Amino acid sequence: MATRPARDNELEAILEKVRQTRNFDFRNYKRATLQRRIERRMTATRCRTRAAYLALLEREPQEVNTLVSSMLIKLTTFFRDREVWMGLDRVLRELAQRRRPDQELRIWSAGCATGEEAYSIAIAAAEALGPGYPGPELKVFGTDVEEAAVAFARRGIYSPAQLENVSKERLARWFTPAPGGYAVRKEIRRSVVFGVNNLVSDAPVSRIDLILCRNVFIYLDSELQKRVLGRFHFALRREGLLVLGRSELIPFAARLFEPLDLPHRIYRKDFRQEVPLTPQQRLMNLVEPDPLPSQPHAPPRELPRSPSRDVLDSQPCPLIATDLDGTVTLWNRAATRLWGYKEADVAGKKLASLGLPGLGQDLLVEQSARVRGGRSEREVVDGVFESMDREPVHLRVQVSPLRGPGSELQGLIYVAHDITALHGLEQNLQRATEELQASNLRLQSSNEELRASNEELETTNEELQSANEELQTTNEELQSTNEELETTNEELQSTNSELDATNRELAHRTEEMDALTFCQRTIIRTLSVAVLVLDAQGRITTWNLAAERLLGLTEREAVGQVLWTLRIPALKRALLQRLRKQLAEGRSVRQENVSYQLLHGGLGHATVVATPLVTDSVMLGAVILFEDTTRVTALTKENRELKERRGK
Repeated sequence: MATRPARDNELEAILEKVRQTRNFDFRNYKRATLQRRIERRMTATRCRTRAAYLALLEREPQEVNTLVSSMLIKLTTFFRDREVWMGLDRVLRELAQRRRPDQELRIWSAGCATGEEAYSIAIAAAEALGPGYPGPELKVFGTDVEEAAVAFARRGIYSPAQLENVSKERLARWFTPAPGGYAVRKEIRRSVVFGVNNLVSDAPVSRIDLILCRNVFIYLDSELQKRVLGRFHFALRREGLLVLGRSELIPFAARLFEPLDLPHRIYRKDFRQEVPLTPQQRLMNLVEPDPLPSQPHAPPRELPRSPSRDVLDSQPCPLIATDLDGTVTLWNRAATRLWGYKEADVAGKKLASLGLPGLGQDLLVEQSARVRGGRSEREVVDGVFESMDREPVHLRVQVSPLRGPGSELQGLIYVAHDITALHGLEQNLQRATEELQASNLRLQSSNEELRASNEELETTNEELQSANEELQTTNEELQSTNEELETTNEELQSTNSELDATNRELAHRTEEMDALTFCQRTIIRTLSVAVLVLDAQGRITTWNLAAERLLGLTEREAVGQVLWTLRIPALKRALLQRLRKQLAEGRSVRQENVSYQLLHGGLGHATVVATPLVTDSVMLGAVILFEDTTRVTALTKENRELKERRGK
């Protein structure tokens, strides 16, 4: 048989810190998955050892929330895995046809993350019910262990990327445009109830027709898987259905559920198998109280006194009487001593809504219904009353019909007997029985040692059993490997989604840069001053229209050429050498009244300004401006000559 891996003290300390801070117990989750999540956070926070990361958790409580979020990956979309939803459509149509007109169709999306799956199953159920639905007859419960994910689901607003698997027909029928994406229509949102629920420790939702729980079991070890499956079996109605993820093939699920569609992991509750629950679990799953009409609260009414009440109050056993609809009509003093409620507190209330410890769901519903319907004259159920301030009290509750003078049925009467002492005797008897069985086993072992012929057969049988166990262990290891690969695939899908978002952002930035570059190039080309932009090696990267007009070279002839090697009449060799030297030293140059030969043959004047482009002591290039000042120079000269003539 496979042995459990050795405990990692540092890993256990990290999990204990998470449990104390966030009340999340990951101790029975798969160690390989937990180690991978923790190592990713260690890399992100630059912690080289787990001890350093544990110290970081002590210093920064917010890191605990980040670690929990990374452990609980929320990778889900609407109508994920099309083939699974095709099978679910058939299942929902069968449930809709089998439903009575007055029966509520109850669906539980366990581990619903941010709500996409819960809304998807609600939409599919509404379509299966037919036109005019959904209404009060449909109730979908979406639960998750993380409060932030449940809060997001309650908003019911999703981006277009999250709705990519929703067809156009469904998008138009069940969604409305909203800021940032689309909102689920009100008729669907009214049918879905979200809440925080830990599948391992919290009470399950009761009276469910269909449970949808996908990609949750891959994080749990076999013990937690068995526990959660037992809760699901208890929560489902007779012939209720369970749908798991396609990567979750759990061998022992067939012990509680009948496979209907194994490739799509659809199971039906095997009502012949019953999962035993502790008394605390039964108390958490009492029937829901009947809704009362909205009216002002009336003061508690006192039960009428009669001469026989003194006799009933003197009884040492707690005694409760109800009418036919379960309303308390009698409550003696022994019941007050046991449960702490006074007579005025419970008068006129439904017994099932009081949540009395020791009165289980079976007693209040099934056994009481048999007595009320005349199928049984008396029913007896054992229960346990546990409290913080005293030892548990074991109760044996008897429910009998309460009849009037004419033997007509008026209600039910419950009598609770304290059998704590009897229970202790039963435990002692059980221990004695176990010791006797141990003695018998030792005797049988002695007899087996004397039977030499049987030893060989038993040895062979044990070897075959050992080989079978090894094969089962190998199968479980292969299943675990498959589940880890599925988890890795989900992580890669999450990373791909992030990369897609980054690519879209880069494309948007590129478009903005292209527009900015176009505007810059247009402005430079329309300047009346010749603009030359050089890179660090002196190659021309920009040559505007004014440069073509003043310097005599087109942009195609100039761009890409080294300025210092070109023959440009307007830029004499000595001027180019001076510009090259000054720019190499990182200094600006301004030279006015530079004479140059005009294209039509005349003599022109210009101002040359050269500025180096330097950042962090790195030469990126230079900008050279060549401004024609021929007309300005001529006007200045004429003005000076005119002044001189007037002076004479």
